[in-house]
Amino acid sequence: MQKKIFILLVVLLFGCSEYGRILAGTSDCRVNYRLPAPPSVSSPSLRCLAVQANGTVLLSWVLPDTTGTNHSFESYYIYSSNALAGPYAPVDSIFNYNTSSYLNTGVNAKLGSIYYYVQTRNANGGTTLSSPAVDTLRTILLSVANPGNGTALLKWNPLAVPLPPSSTGWYDVYRKYPTGKWILVDSTRQLNYTDTITICHSDVSYKIEISDLSGCTSVSNITGGTFSDIITPSVVILDSVSVDAAGKAQLGWVKDPAKDTKGYVIYKLIGTVWTAIDTVFGASSTFYGVPGSTAGAGSETYGVSAFDSCGNISPVSLIQHSLFVKYTRDICAMSVTLTWNSFVHMPSVLGGYSILMTVNGGTQTLAGTTIPGDTSFTVSNLTPLSVYCFVIVANNGTATIQAQSNQICYTATIPKQPLFNYLRVATVEGVHSIKLNAYVDVAASVHRYNFYRSVSATGPFDLVGAINAPAQAQISITDQNVNTSLNSYYYNMYVVDSCDQERSVSNTDMTILLKVTSNDESATNTLVWNDYESWLGTVKSYNIYRAVDGVWQTAPIGNVPFANAGTNTYADNVASFYAGSGKFEYYVQALEGGANPYGYSDTSNSNVAEALQNAILYIPNAFTPQGKNPLFKPSGSFVDVNEYFFAVFDRWGEKVFQTSDKNGGWDGTMQGKRAELGVYVYFITYKTSHGEYVDRKGPVTLIR
Repeated sequence: MQKKIFILLVVLLFGCSEYGRILAGTSDCRVNYRLPAPPSVSSPSLRCLAVQANGTVLLSWVLPDTTGTNHSFESYYIYSSNALAGPYAPVDSIFNYNTSSYLNTGVNAKLGSIYYYVQTRNANGGTTLSSPAVDTLRTILLSVANPGNGTALLKWNPLAVPLPPSSTGWYDVYRKYPTGKWILVDSTRQLNYTDTITICHSDVSYKIEISDLSGCTSVSNITGGTFSDIITPSVVILDSVSVDAAGKAQLGWVKDPAKDTKGYVIYKLIGTVWTAIDTVFGASSTFYGVPGSTAGAGSETYGVSAFDSCGNISPVSLIQHSLFVKYTRDICAMSVTLTWNSFVHMPSVLGGYSILMTVNGGTQTLAGTTIPGDTSFTVSNLTPLSVYCFVIVANNGTATIQAQSNQICYTATIPKQPLFNYLRVATVEGVHSIKLNAYVDVAASVHRYNFYRSVSATGPFDLVGAINAPAQAQISITDQNVNTSLNSYYYNMYVVDSCDQERSVSNTDMTILLKVTSNDESATNTLVWNDYESWLGTVKSYNIYRAVDGVWQTAPIGNVPFANAGTNTYADNVASFYAGSGKFEYYVQALEGGANPYGYSDTSNSNVAEALQNAILYIPNAFTPQGKNPLFKPSGSFVDVNEYFFAVFDRWGEKVFQTSDKNGGWDGTMQGKRAELGVYVYFITYKTSHGEYVDRKGPVTLIR
């Protein structure tokens, strides 16, 4: 064996020459020996079948692996059949190892599926051998049906079961519309697809493609039909109807998913008739402000429909009512109760309502919430005269959708308050009586007026009386639980409204307290009094009135200008009234100035204060009837003439003279005859200005 191999090598190197024969040690250079066969080439891996528009099929495969350059490849044989089980007939042979595709003409794969496989033929020792086919693929036959409902029903067969391992597994659906333009519609792993027609009326063609990682693509036949878009867009989800600050409705809805949606029709329920009020173009236009809306004055009802490029229009959405909030007030409880209509057809679920509030234009805050179905809310503890504005917001369960009501504002009113509440004057009428006069607003919502009194400007004030709401603007009340000789009193008046609440207080009036002291030495009386408070016209001056022995003089005895000193004084010389009993009474009358805005010019009297001058009585101890003092009589001042008795007695106690006349005297006679000279006794009884009785007696000598 080794020798044969050696001869073969020599022949291969030197040929059948003489030198070669010598080296080989033989006279015959031919080697009678068969070499081993070259390795066989496996069949290629068929990956794609692409049906052409004319029905021919383009096959694509992956070249088989070869190691080295010495192999037994002879050709690729292509086989086809109309059934998976065969029989398969040869289509053609390809003798170029590097060829990886083949166009099978003369077939009509657009009418039926064709099965293919590719097999390698190897030449070995003169005997042709074939490698087994790697796989069998089937052309994709697409069928398209028109059910007449605005869709195209596509069905096709798989390329293989299972698909080649290098296949992407996704069938791409292509549609040709308009003519000459293929558009990828969708991709699917299924063997069927329903295409929604968005074309009004036209011929539409389809094809299916599936790609392979090797770089080729399998393509189905092209087929189609005449289709019309009769499918209406989906029912629009109208998720919110809100009210803006101007009181106009604003609608929001979910974009219609249909690809050919062109816009939306806005409907409003007017009376009992649904009326199309506007058209919004653009599938992405999902907001609309309603011009001319009066949603700030009442709830409005809306619906929305979508329309497509073919004029198909969806049914009207579920209706939505705009939220309209109104209020009822309880001015006595200082609360307001909000009520509103229910928000219907909230997408997913209605989560409840939020009550948003601002006070006097401040920051908006959450006043509270209510659960679904609860459409009222009460806000309490309002601040009088503050402005409260409210908005109700309906929320879905996750608060991602909200609908807002109109804004409603309320001024926290109280019962109509008086424009004026004026305590005109407090004037003393007696020791235990002060009269109050007031000017009130009869147009106000008043239940009564409460009058209060205090002995101090800072209080406490005690209720002294009340007057129910009068029909006239002038009211008065008398306080009889006072002592005007001891105190000056402060008064004010509160309005009690229809809620039985004291709301406003009047000005405070202070009465005049007059004090008088007598000065016996100078026969004067000194008056001291406080200023009157508090007229709107201020105090102009004070008149001084006096009574002598109980008789009042009609005209004031003096006038003291207002000096705003708080305390006033006046000295009255009463020496000219010595013949009287010495009892003097005074009161001061305050006069209002002319600046009162209500036109009043009132007066206020003080208490009556008394001054008593002490009686002064001079009695001579002798007299001469024929002399300068012809009468024996006392002389003095401020002796009460009504309570006076004067008598003279002789030494034996016999009365020689008596009189009750203060000016009467003894002339020195007794029973019409001249009395004897000598000493006599007098007795005098009189009443002082203080009301005291004084008895005086003593001797008097009669001289002639």
